[in-house]
Amino acid sequence: MQDSPSPPTGSFNPARRFVRVRQMRDDGFVEFDFAIGDAELSVELILPRAAFEAFAGLPGTERMNEDAAARAFRRQQSYLYGTPDSAPESLHNNNQET
Repeated sequence: MQDSPSPPTGSFNPARRFVRVRQMRDDGFVEFDFAIGDAELSVELILPRAAFEAFAGLPGTERMNEDAAARAFRRQQSYLYGTPDSAPESLHNNNQET
């Protein structure tokens, strides 16, 4: 698995896949976002930890670093609420790894 320094925002490349961890749960599951082509266009998924590690370790899959994940999260919120500052406070803290 590669650690992505900073995926470019707004550029679509179908060969790139991104994983952004939302939460490592105590029950052994991992909540994460998965995107193809553009880190800002993602779906939320959940897998057992071993299955997640296998999934995230597939060739071409990049685990987003904190800065890139925060930037993508803010852009997603701006799609929903107009600006990142107008999103509910609970959403601002939803992208933190534990």
